[in-house]
Amino acid sequence: MKSFDYVCPFVQSTSSSSIKASFDFAFDLTAAIIKLFFETKGKIEKKLGDLTNIAVAYWPFYIVPINNNNSYIIEAKNSYEQKVKTRVDSSKLPSLLQDVDEADVDRLVKSLEKHVSKVESHHKFNMEEKSISGFIPPDAFLNYFIHLFKRVQEPYLDSFYPVSPELSESAVQFIHDDLLNIFDDTALEWARDDLAEFEKLCNKWIGKIETLIENQESDPIESLKKKGQWNFPILVEGIDATAASMKEMFSKIRGMAKQENLKETIILTDRSINSTDDIKKTLEDYRDALDQLERQIRHEADEIEAQRKAWEDAIADLRDLLERERNAVQDFEESEKLRRSKFISEHTFAFKTSKVVLCGVPVFLLNFMDKKGRMTTEVRTPVILEEVSLFHKNPFKEPKGFSEFEKLVSNWMLKSQNEYEVQSNIKSQDLFSLPNLSIEVSKGIDEFRDMGYLDKKKHSKIRDDELHHLLKKG
Repeated sequence: MKSFDYVCPFVQSTSSSSIKASFDFAFDLTAAIIKLFFETKGKIEKKLGDLTNIAVAYWPFYIVPINNNNSYIIEAKNSYEQKVKTRVDSSKLPSLLQDVDEADVDRLVKSLEKHVSKVESHHKFNMEEKSISGFIPPDAFLNYFIHLFKRVQEPYLDSFYPVSPELSESAVQFIHDDLLNIFDDTALEWARDDLAEFEKLCNKWIGKIETLIENQESDPIESLKKKGQWNFPILVEGIDATAASMKEMFSKIRGMAKQENLKETIILTDRSINSTDDIKKTLEDYRDALDQLERQIRHEADEIEAQRKAWEDAIADLRDLLERERNAVQDFEESEKLRRSKFISEHTFAFKTSKVVLCGVPVFLLNFMDKKGRMTTEVRTPVILEEVSLFHKNPFKEPKGFSEFEKLVSNWMLKSQNEYEVQSNIKSQDLFSLPNLSIEVSKGIDEFRDMGYLDKKKHSKIRDDELHHLLKKG
């Protein structure tokens, strides 16, 4: 298998004022023993038996660079899997070409309104989703793993159990290619192109409408004339003959009146009255025609005003839609920026590397033998120390991600099909017989007391009672 490039510390703290990351085997073992002490309520030997073997396994993680300053981790045993939304499905983005209708201004405005609404609803865009093998959930990464990977160094133990990765580097490359799609600019380029085309279309139509307004005939009479709808009424010529006939009739009436011819005078007078009615009717019809023309002029003036207002409203609508399109695209760009920065903040840590490297997370494997000769193996993953406080009776913090990781590592180590490999490595990489180990662990227990994690009673119980029995040889 590929050798480990780096290893994580076993002991880390969330408090900058507390302990620094530990790369000291004896101190790490001290932390594992103290954790066992709290878990067994001070009865390690009574509950587990005699400590017979001590080994450190390294659980494999890949550290993968995402940019010049940040990297993310892939758990190489493929025990985790996360679904990640990588990028907008560009094949299902709104198409301005398909949405726009330029048959007339009203249909144009309606079609652009429809398109802008789609862009404004960018949060509903279809996202490509990938299942990423070995990817740590963000809550576990941010609360637990990030503390382990903040400070790594080259392997410092001569003897350790290297757990083999399940995921190859080529598999990691495929994973990396999928995750890089988070930073794919195809959708952003679509948004910028869409805005450019939208702006071009709006400006074209605004220019057209402004030309129509500029060239519009504001005089209703001239407008009617240009349309061929101007028809000024003419007084019928027959009325002149009727008027002339009446003049002759008046002379005859006067003549009959001089002759005192009553009958003829009445007849002629009646004829004159009838002619007068004809003239009146003709003039009334003429006046009606003039009134109709006046109404036609007013209607045309209203039509001119309404058309101008409709054009001006259309220009206002187009400018408003253009502003909405600009805001929608800007909002989409901001959401894409936020999505990318969220990935960086939730899944990566500050680590510079030009290539994929393999990092081991230390796991303590402790074999115990009880009085009946039954062996049990205790598995302990890296611990996070709480900030020193009188309110914390247990110095170890168990953030989100810790218990799950320790459980999956323990389950793998204790599976029957893995027993031979695990126990063979524990015994071949056994560190129990290291010289002065008991003395160094005793110093470590003192350190925990000095840092405020152990009171005098617990310190004495662990160092003088438990430790004396745990690390005795034979």
